[in-house]
Amino acid sequence: MALILLRRTGFFQCLIICLVVTIAIAFLLGLVPLSSIIDSCDCKPNETKMTGKYTRGNNAKKRLCVIVPFRDRFEELLQFGPHLHKFLYDQNIPHLIYIINQIDKFRFNRASLINVGFLESRSNCDYIAMHDVDLLPINPELSYAFPEHGPFHIASPDLHPIYHYKNFVGGILLINNKHFESVRPVQIFASHLNGMSNKYWGWGMEDDEFYARIRKKSLNLTRPVGITTGSRNTFQHIHDRQKRKRDQGKVYNQREENRRLDMTSGISSVAYKLVNQYNLAIDGTPVQVLNVFLSCNRTATPWCEVVNSQQINKKKTL
Repeated sequence: MALILLRRTGFFQCLIICLVVTIAIAFLLGLVPLSSIIDSCDCKPNETKMTGKYTRGNNAKKRLCVIVPFRDRFEELLQFGPHLHKFLYDQNIPHLIYIINQIDKFRFNRASLINVGFLESRSNCDYIAMHDVDLLPINPELSYAFPEHGPFHIASPDLHPIYHYKNFVGGILLINNKHFESVRPVQIFASHLNGMSNKYWGWGMEDDEFYARIRKKSLNLTRPVGITTGSRNTFQHIHDRQKRKRDQGKVYNQREENRRLDMTSGISSVAYKLVNQYNLAIDGTPVQVLNVFLSCNRTATPWCEVVNSQQINKKKTL
């Protein structure tokens, strides 16, 4: 009995000592300014809302916003988000991924969604990546670093799995904010018509227009060099053509108009409504989803909607 009492007494003595030590530590911590604790850790600054590798020494790194034009591609997004996040994290690129989700009833407008993404993200980033959701970089030599001297086309014609013509600038294109705002169809009279054209409803040709604007501005377009892989093993293309057919229909006078350089639209004229915004986590990858209603000037671009299938490829001059 005496042995049992001794053990219990020792237990209570230890318990009391532990409580006293805990209280003392809590008191001492309360005397230390919270700011000094934050400054001493290698953590992500809350004000940037970025993802990537963060240390106190690289807070000045240029920040990337990945702009992904999006509609009904959830399966691809589940693969795209974690893959690109890891790819950029491994390159120590501070980044945000913006999914610009078109939820209106009009035809898909990739260029307008990129314009919207730029407007909504430019205060958070120094440059953007115009990025298709179905194109995944797999060669770690592909750099997403800040393109200081001009647009950098990562998915170059000699590396892209499908498109190989020299004027191609689609898939993945990096451009800094200053250059994106400066790209315009003419040099003098339309200084506000920067960014991408808004007239391309349906699939295709908006990149060709943007290439022409880059040339008009005389920007230095560069592409990856020294890449040891080729068109079959530099990227993974996850688009299922049978399941998700491209909207390649041409209605009204769209075919003729698409051959002309757009002299009337750009960032300043994109008409949209940001309906809501969500923070989404995909396998731990933070993604910002912006649900967007685009507006259409039916007089200027009546091909923004297809009333019935008989209109496809119909050439009608209004």
